[in-house]
Amino acid sequence: MATLLSELGCRATLGRFDLGGLDLDEVAARPPNVVVVEAGDDVSRAQKTIKRLRDEGPLVEVPILIAVAVARLPSLDFSIGFDDFVLMPIVPAELYGRMRQLDWKTATFGSDEILKIDDLVIDIAGYEVRLAGRRIELTHQEFELLRFLGQHRGRVFTREALLERAWGYRYAGGTRTVDIHVRRVRAKLGETGALIETVRNVGYKLRG
Repeated sequence: MATLLSELGCRATLGRFDLGGLDLDEVAARPPNVVVVEAGDDVSRAQKTIKRLRDEGPLVEVPILIAVAVARLPSLDFSIGFDDFVLMPIVPAELYGRMRQLDWKTATFGSDEILKIDDLVIDIAGYEVRLAGRRIELTHQEFELLRFLGQHRGRVFTREALLERAWGYRYAGGTRTVDIHVRRVRAKLGETGALIETVRNVGYKLRG
């Protein structure tokens, strides 16, 4: 498996089912993007390893991909905590694709055209917002407000600053309009709307 991952251009560290061979301090310092558990026919042992990974250590929140023999697929316990599976014998292109998908789902990054925060994707170039793959319909003001906060994550802005910098002009509704639009964006984003934090007596920020 390590050889295959290396051939795919991945930085691979090999460990045993009991996590032997892993320097957990080094793993904590440079956590992997994805953990691949090569179960093969030994599904029970692999699932014990996954449970341990989910219960302790620096790999608790790293997405896990399990590689399993097709004959053992019915015996997989999907509640154990792995994020996806790939069938053995492994097709390199499928393995790479599934790893990239897991990395994308859990990554947080920003560019000039796309901002990704957990499951929230703000496509600046395409002028749309998606949450867990589902398109969220926003008005022009709502989109510009979310875009601006997303491009300045962690920074607090007053209502006056948001009026001028997010929308580019003094909106006729005054600063209260910012509160109304924040409430609407939060409502449309559901639980993810909690990313927009109210800083009392100051304004708003998107959690960094």
